[in-house]
Amino acid sequence: MYEKEEVPSLSTFVSGLGLDKAAPSSEYSSNIIVKSLPILGRLHFVKDRNGILSLTFTFLYWVYGTWCGLVVVLLPHMRDKQASEPFVALYVLCSVMCICALFRAATLNPGRVPLISEKDNIDTSDWEMCDKCQRKRPKRAHHCRRCQQCVLRMDHHCPWINNCVGEENHYAFMQLLFWAFCLSWMAFWSLMLHYWYYPACITCDKESFEFKHEAWFTYILTALAIFMGIMMGGQLIGQHFSLLLDRTTLENMKDPHPDISTIRIRSEWSAYREMCGSGSMLFWLFPCRSRKVLRPSYFYSNPV
Repeated sequence: MYEKEEVPSLSTFVSGLGLDKAAPSSEYSSNIIVKSLPILGRLHFVKDRNGILSLTFTFLYWVYGTWCGLVVVLLPHMRDKQASEPFVALYVLCSVMCICALFRAATLNPGRVPLISEKDNIDTSDWEMCDKCQRKRPKRAHHCRRCQQCVLRMDHHCPWINNCVGEENHYAFMQLLFWAFCLSWMAFWSLMLHYWYYPACITCDKESFEFKHEAWFTYILTALAIFMGIMMGGQLIGQHFSLLLDRTTLENMKDPHPDISTIRIRSEWSAYREMCGSGSMLFWLFPCRSRKVLRPSYFYSNPV
Protein backbone atom coordinates (compact mmCIF):
# COMPACT_ATOMS: atom_id res chain seq x y z
CA MET A 1 0.00 0.00 0.00
CA TYR A 2 2.87 2.34 0.84
CA GLU A 3 6.04 3.02 -1.05
CA LYS A 4 9.02 5.26 -0.51
CA GLU A 5 8.91 8.66 -2.11
CA GLU A 6 11.67 9.52 -4.57
CA VAL A 7 13.81 12.49 -3.57
CA PRO A 8 16.15 14.75 -5.55
CA SER A 9 19.83 13.97 -6.04
CA LEU A 10 22.29 15.09 -3.39
CA SER A 11 24.19 17.13 -5.95
CA THR A 12 21.92 20.08 -5.26
CA PHE A 13 22.13 19.79 -1.48
CA VAL A 14 24.59 20.75 1.29
CA SER A 15 27.50 21.39 -1.09
CA GLY A 16 28.81 24.31 0.94
CA LEU A 17 28.02 23.15 4.47
CA GLY A 18 30.80 20.60 4.90
CA LEU A 19 28.37 17.69 4.76
CA ASP A 20 29.15 16.37 1.28
CA LYS A 21 30.76 13.17 2.53
CA ALA A 22 28.59 12.57 5.58
CA ALA A 23 25.16 13.53 4.32
CA PRO A 24 22.58 10.76 3.83
CA SER A 25 21.36 9.89 0.35
CA SER A 26 17.69 10.49 1.13
CA GLU A 27 15.68 13.03 3.05
CA TYR A 28 13.76 10.15 4.65
CA SER A 29 15.23 7.44 6.85
CA SER A 30 14.83 3.80 5.89
CA ASN A 31 12.32 3.43 8.71
CA ILE A 32 9.91 6.04 7.29
CA ILE A 33 7.32 5.56 4.56
CA VAL A 34 5.71 8.58 2.90
CA LYS A 35 2.72 8.19 0.62
CA SER A 36 0.47 10.75 -1.07
CA LEU A 37 -3.21 9.82 -1.12
CA PRO A 38 -6.24 11.67 -2.53
CA ILE A 39 -8.01 13.91 0.02
CA LEU A 40 -5.79 12.67 2.86
CA GLY A 41 -2.67 14.25 1.38
CA ARG A 42 0.87 13.13 2.24
CA LEU A 43 1.01 10.57 5.03
CA HIS A 44 4.04 9.78 7.17
CA PHE A 45 4.30 6.28 8.65
CA VAL A 46 6.94 4.66 10.87
CA LYS A 47 7.89 1.03 10.17
CA ASP A 48 8.16 -0.17 13.76
CA ARG A 49 6.51 -3.46 14.73
CA ASN A 50 6.02 -2.61 18.41
CA GLY A 51 4.73 0.83 17.50
CA ILE A 52 2.24 -0.60 15.00
CA LEU A 53 0.96 -3.01 17.67
CA SER A 54 0.59 -0.15 20.17
CA LEU A 55 -1.21 2.02 17.62
CA THR A 56 -3.53 -0.90 16.80
CA PHE A 57 -4.34 -1.29 20.50
CA THR A 58 -5.09 2.44 20.73
CA PHE A 59 -7.45 2.18 17.76
CA LEU A 60 -9.20 -0.87 19.23
CA TYR A 61 -9.68 0.98 22.50
CA TRP A 62 -11.40 3.77 20.58
CA VAL A 63 -13.58 1.22 18.72
CA TYR A 64 -14.63 -0.45 21.97
CA GLY A 65 -15.31 2.84 23.77
CA THR A 66 -17.39 4.16 20.90
CA TRP A 67 -19.32 0.92 20.32
CA CYS A 68 -20.03 0.19 23.98
CA GLY A 69 -20.80 3.79 24.88
CA LEU A 70 -23.29 4.16 22.05
CA VAL A 71 -24.74 0.71 21.26
CA VAL A 72 -24.78 -0.71 24.79
CA VAL A 73 -25.41 2.41 26.89
CA LEU A 74 -26.70 5.57 25.21
CA LEU A 75 -28.73 4.57 22.14
CA PRO A 76 -31.07 2.19 24.05
CA HIS A 77 -31.79 4.94 26.59
CA MET A 78 -32.32 7.46 23.81
CA ARG A 79 -34.89 5.16 22.17
CA ASP A 80 -36.66 5.02 25.54
CA LYS A 81 -36.68 8.87 25.66
CA GLN A 82 -34.35 8.85 28.67
CA ALA A 83 -31.05 10.06 27.22
CA SER A 84 -31.25 13.35 25.35
CA GLU A 85 -30.25 13.59 21.71
CA PRO A 86 -27.82 16.51 22.30
CA PHE A 87 -25.98 14.42 24.92
CA VAL A 88 -25.65 11.50 22.49
CA ALA A 89 -24.56 13.89 19.73
CA LEU A 90 -21.87 15.29 22.04
CA TYR A 91 -20.57 11.77 22.67
CA VAL A 92 -20.43 11.14 18.92
CA LEU A 93 -18.61 14.45 18.39
CA CYS A 94 -15.96 13.58 20.98
CA SER A 95 -15.51 10.15 19.40
CA VAL A 96 -15.13 11.51 15.85
CA MET A 97 -12.72 14.24 16.96
CA CYS A 98 -10.71 11.68 18.91
CA ILE A 99 -10.17 9.31 15.98
CA CYS A 100 -9.39 12.22 13.63
CA ALA A 101 -6.81 13.55 16.09
CA LEU A 102 -5.29 10.06 16.43
CA PHE A 103 -5.00 9.74 12.65
CA ARG A 104 -3.40 13.16 12.33
CA ALA A 105 -0.94 12.66 15.20
CA ALA A 106 0.08 9.26 13.82
CA THR A 107 0.54 10.31 10.18
CA LEU A 108 1.91 13.86 10.35
CA ASN A 109 5.57 14.58 9.88
CA PRO A 110 6.83 15.35 13.42
CA GLY A 111 9.38 17.79 12.02
CA ARG A 112 12.31 15.88 10.58
CA VAL A 113 15.40 17.94 9.93
CA PRO A 114 15.37 18.50 6.16
CA LEU A 115 18.27 18.46 3.77
CA ILE A 116 19.37 22.01 2.95
CA SER A 117 21.29 23.70 0.17
CA GLU A 118 23.35 26.86 -0.15
CA LYS A 119 20.53 28.67 -1.95
CA ASP A 120 18.36 28.37 1.17
CA ASN A 121 20.66 30.98 2.75
CA ILE A 122 20.33 29.47 6.22
CA ASP A 123 22.89 30.22 8.91
CA THR A 124 23.92 26.87 10.37
CA SER A 125 26.94 28.10 12.31
CA ASP A 126 25.35 27.25 15.66
CA TRP A 127 23.96 23.92 14.52
CA GLU A 128 25.46 20.63 15.65
CA MET A 129 26.25 17.39 13.86
CA CYS A 130 24.24 14.28 14.72
CA ASP A 131 26.67 11.41 15.28
CA LYS A 132 23.99 8.87 14.30
CA CYS A 133 22.55 10.11 11.00
CA GLN A 134 25.44 12.45 10.12
CA ARG A 135 23.17 15.42 9.46
CA LYS A 136 23.42 18.96 10.76
CA ARG A 137 20.55 19.94 13.04
CA PRO A 138 19.40 22.89 15.20
CA LYS A 139 20.26 22.80 18.89
CA ARG A 140 16.93 21.46 20.20
CA ALA A 141 16.60 18.71 17.61
CA HIS A 142 17.00 15.13 18.79
CA HIS A 143 17.69 11.82 17.05
CA CYS A 144 14.92 9.24 17.48
CA ARG A 145 16.16 5.65 17.43
CA ARG A 146 12.68 4.38 16.51
CA CYS A 147 12.19 6.68 13.53
CA GLN A 148 15.93 6.72 12.77
CA GLN A 149 15.91 10.44 12.03
CA CYS A 150 16.47 13.77 13.75
CA VAL A 151 13.30 15.63 14.74
CA LEU A 152 13.00 19.37 15.31
CA ARG A 153 12.23 20.24 18.93
CA MET A 154 11.44 16.60 19.65
CA ASP A 155 9.28 16.16 22.74
CA HIS A 156 9.27 12.35 22.86
CA HIS A 157 8.50 9.27 20.80
CA CYS A 158 4.99 8.05 21.59
CA PRO A 159 4.47 4.32 20.88
CA TRP A 160 0.67 4.70 21.17
CA ILE A 161 0.62 6.80 18.00
CA ASN A 162 3.70 5.09 16.49
CA ASN A 163 5.27 8.47 15.84
CA CYS A 164 7.48 11.12 17.33
CA VAL A 165 5.96 14.22 18.89
CA GLY A 166 7.89 17.20 17.59
CA GLU A 167 7.71 20.70 16.17
CA GLU A 168 5.30 19.85 13.36
CA ASN A 169 2.76 17.56 15.06
CA HIS A 170 2.83 18.62 18.73
CA TYR A 171 -0.47 20.44 18.25
CA ALA A 172 -2.08 17.26 16.86
CA PHE A 173 -0.81 15.29 19.86
CA MET A 174 -2.33 17.85 22.23
CA GLN A 175 -5.61 17.62 20.34
CA LEU A 176 -5.52 13.84 20.78
CA LEU A 177 -4.95 14.18 24.53
CA PHE A 178 -7.80 16.66 24.84
CA TRP A 179 -10.38 14.69 22.84
CA ALA A 180 -9.38 11.37 24.43
CA PHE A 181 -9.81 13.02 27.83
CA CYS A 182 -13.26 14.32 26.83
CA LEU A 183 -14.33 10.97 25.38
CA SER A 184 -13.18 9.07 28.47
CA TRP A 185 -15.13 11.25 30.87
CA MET A 186 -18.17 11.36 28.59
CA ALA A 187 -18.14 7.55 28.72
CA PHE A 188 -17.76 7.62 32.52
CA TRP A 189 -20.70 9.97 33.09
CA SER A 190 -22.82 8.01 30.60
CA LEU A 191 -22.12 4.88 32.62
CA MET A 192 -22.95 6.61 35.90
CA LEU A 193 -26.31 7.67 34.46
CA HIS A 194 -26.81 4.13 33.20
CA TYR A 195 -26.08 2.62 36.61
CA TRP A 196 -27.82 5.09 38.92
CA TYR A 197 -30.28 7.27 37.04
CA TYR A 198 -31.76 5.72 33.91
CA PRO A 199 -34.37 2.98 34.46
CA ALA A 200 -33.97 -0.44 32.87
CA CYS A 201 -34.21 -0.47 29.10
CA ILE A 202 -37.73 -1.12 27.81
CA THR A 203 -37.29 -1.40 24.07
CA CYS A 204 -34.08 -3.49 24.15
CA ASP A 205 -34.00 -6.90 22.52
CA LYS A 206 -33.56 -9.16 25.54
CA GLU A 207 -32.03 -11.89 23.35
CA SER A 208 -29.41 -9.68 21.73
CA PHE A 209 -25.71 -10.30 22.34
CA GLU A 210 -25.03 -6.85 23.79
CA PHE A 211 -28.00 -7.06 26.19
CA LYS A 212 -27.06 -10.51 27.50
CA HIS A 213 -23.48 -9.41 28.25
CA GLU A 214 -24.26 -5.80 29.11
CA ALA A 215 -22.85 -5.98 32.64
CA TRP A 216 -19.40 -7.14 31.53
CA PHE A 217 -19.26 -4.65 28.67
CA THR A 218 -20.10 -1.74 30.97
CA TYR A 219 -17.73 -2.87 33.74
CA ILE A 220 -14.83 -3.02 31.30
CA LEU A 221 -15.71 0.38 29.84
CA THR A 222 -15.94 1.89 33.32
CA ALA A 223 -12.42 0.73 34.18
CA LEU A 224 -11.02 1.91 30.85
CA ALA A 225 -12.80 5.28 31.08
CA ILE A 226 -11.45 6.01 34.57
CA PHE A 227 -7.93 4.88 33.70
CA MET A 228 -7.74 6.78 30.40
CA GLY A 229 -9.43 9.86 31.85
CA ILE A 230 -6.81 10.10 34.60
CA MET A 231 -3.92 9.35 32.23
CA MET A 232 -5.00 11.83 29.58
CA GLY A 233 -5.69 14.50 32.20
CA GLY A 234 -2.25 14.01 33.71
CA GLN A 235 -0.63 14.19 30.28
CA LEU A 236 -2.52 17.37 29.44
CA ILE A 237 -1.41 19.05 32.66
CA GLY A 238 2.21 17.99 32.16
CA GLN A 239 2.28 19.12 28.54
CA HIS A 240 0.61 22.42 29.46
CA PHE A 241 3.27 23.37 32.00
CA SER A 242 6.07 22.21 29.70
CA LEU A 243 4.70 24.52 27.02
CA LEU A 244 4.63 27.45 29.42
CA LEU A 245 8.23 26.74 30.45
CA ASP A 246 9.26 26.16 26.80
CA ARG A 247 10.73 22.77 27.64
CA THR A 248 10.26 19.35 26.08
CA THR A 249 9.76 16.01 27.80
CA LEU A 250 13.26 14.94 26.75
CA GLU A 251 14.75 18.13 28.19
CA ASN A 252 12.88 17.57 31.46
CA MET A 253 14.19 14.00 31.64
CA LYS A 254 17.75 15.06 30.86
CA ASP A 255 17.74 17.95 33.32
CA PRO A 256 14.89 17.55 35.84
CA HIS A 257 16.22 20.34 38.08
CA PRO A 258 17.27 23.20 35.77
CA ASP A 259 18.70 26.50 36.92
CA ILE A 260 15.77 28.79 37.74
CA SER A 261 17.50 31.74 36.11
CA THR A 262 17.49 29.95 32.75
CA ILE A 263 13.76 29.17 32.74
CA ARG A 264 11.57 31.37 30.56
CA ILE A 265 7.90 31.36 31.54
CA ARG A 266 5.61 32.28 28.66
CA SER A 267 2.00 33.34 28.65
CA GLU A 268 -0.60 30.76 27.66
CA TRP A 269 -1.46 32.76 24.56
CA SER A 270 2.09 32.94 23.20
CA ALA A 271 2.86 29.30 24.08
CA TYR A 272 -0.23 27.85 22.42
CA ARG A 273 -0.07 30.22 19.47
CA GLU A 274 3.49 29.11 18.75
CA MET A 275 2.45 25.44 18.98
CA CYS A 276 -0.83 25.73 17.03
CA GLY A 277 0.29 28.37 14.54
CA SER A 278 -1.48 31.44 13.26
CA GLY A 279 -5.18 31.63 12.58
CA SER A 280 -8.22 31.80 14.79
CA MET A 281 -7.96 30.02 18.13
CA LEU A 282 -11.52 28.76 17.55
CA PHE A 283 -9.98 26.13 15.25
CA TRP A 284 -7.09 25.09 17.49
CA LEU A 285 -9.02 22.00 18.63
CA PHE A 286 -10.14 21.03 15.13
CA PRO A 287 -7.97 18.05 14.03
CA CYS A 288 -8.39 18.54 10.27
CA ARG A 289 -6.94 22.06 10.20
CA SER A 290 -3.55 22.79 8.71
CA ARG A 291 -0.99 24.52 10.89
CA LYS A 292 0.39 27.87 9.73
CA VAL A 293 3.77 27.93 11.40
CA LEU A 294 5.23 30.72 13.51
CA ARG A 295 8.95 30.02 13.80
CA PRO A 296 12.41 31.00 12.47
CA SER A 297 12.96 30.27 8.81
CA TYR A 298 15.50 27.50 9.44
CA PHE A 299 12.75 25.35 10.97
CA TYR A 300 11.22 24.84 7.54
CA SER A 301 10.28 21.35 6.38
CA ASN A 302 7.83 19.57 4.11
CA PRO A 303 4.17 19.33 5.19
CA VAL A 304 4.81 15.61 5.83
